Amino acid sequence: MRLLKKITLFALAAVTAVSCCCCGGKGDSGNTDGQKEDDMKKLPFYVDPETAEYGEFSGDLLYRPFFLGNVIYNETVLLTGDGTNASGKLQFTPIKVLSVRDYTWKNEYKENKDYKVSGNVITLGDDSAIPYLSEENLKGNDLPEPYYMTDDISKVNENGVMRMGATIYHEGKMIYGRQVSVSYVYDPKDINFDIPVFDAPLTVGKLERGEPVTIACTGDSIMEGCSTSGHFHHEPYMDDFMQLVKSGLESKYDSEITLSNQAVGGKTSTWGADAAQINKLISVNPDILFVHFGVNDAGANASKNLYADNIESIVVKVHSYLPDCEIVLIKCFTPHQPTYDGELLEGYWKKIDGIVGGNKNTVSLDLYHMSMKMLETKKYMDVTGNGINHLNDFTARLYAMYILGSLVKY
Repeated sequence: MRLLKKITLFALAAVTAVSCCCCGGKGDSGNTDGQKEDDMKKLPFYVDPETAEYGEFSGDLLYRPFFLGNVIYNETVLLTGDGTNASGKLQFTPIKVLSVRDYTWKNEYKENKDYKVSGNVITLGDDSAIPYLSEENLKGNDLPEPYYMTDDISKVNENGVMRMGATIYHEGKMIYGRQVSVSYVYDPKDINFDIPVFDAPLTVGKLERGEPVTIACTGDSIMEGCSTSGHFHHEPYMDDFMQLVKSGLESKYDSEITLSNQAVGGKTSTWGADAAQINKLISVNPDILFVHFGVNDAGANASKNLYADNIESIVVKVHSYLPDCEIVLIKCFTPHQPTYDGELLEGYWKKIDGIVGGNKNTVSLDLYHMSMKMLETKKYMDVTGNGINHLNDFTARLYAMYILGSLVKY
């Protein structure tokens, strides 16, 4: 089984293909703009840019794969700079901006007054109410009230901020509360990274037949759901990404979906490979198992071989009891670098490739290289919940989109 399949959506392929203009004979105008628009319309979630509007952001809009349409909802950006030129970048250049809101998704900002968009850059408007941080703030200096620097990790859930090398660590409102949520129409041909998806034919077959499906998860705080708003009990109270996956499957299939998320914050792959943890996974008899370790292993400077031994132990032991369980090894969305060693993480992912190649019913979901490509445009503070390693609501939604893009035939 392939460890990664590039999504080969006929519409996306066609949109890319029409960029080659042909010189034809009689009746061939050579105009590809109409072709491109027609190809975009083949995407299942395409909307007419002229009539597109924000509407109510709920239900399947939370987890609908953006790459199957031409609208991105509530992409997060943290404007940084001073009071006259604070700015941030969107992933793509908007064809049309639908809405710019605060982190709660409730309060909408006004164009020109609060913000301006030029190309893919959003900047403060002339009389803006949008909060921002300075470059010094991001280093832990001159923090806005009521935030303060601390060495007590228990305070980072409140107003305490810790300095972590070249960045700051904070689980409270200072970071996520200043991220704006931008919804806009974009051109899918601007996607410049492979869409990460995986093959799970046994699970998909059960879903299509309406049979019950059990999902199990093991991993770290990211898999557990930190720092999504619902998990940390603040607005907009969005579910963690595996709960979004469950909701997405229930909305598309008649199957009864059981989710057993056994991830625990702070844990490494050594914990995950412990017999007691594996027995808990086996006990729920999952059809598909998601494994998410790596960030804490890198934080502990665990060797590549130790990581590989632990992950392979999980795979082999689960398959010794449940050979038909499809196992998805997730190469996680990058934590902040260089706070975390990128070379070590790359080594872990190469080990995963070897495990996938040597074990039946085992695949990988590569969110790491997708995220690194994203961060060639955006900055890490745009997409994190805590500054160092946790997802925010937007990146948690991306996890759900890529998993559902693999399990649902839209």
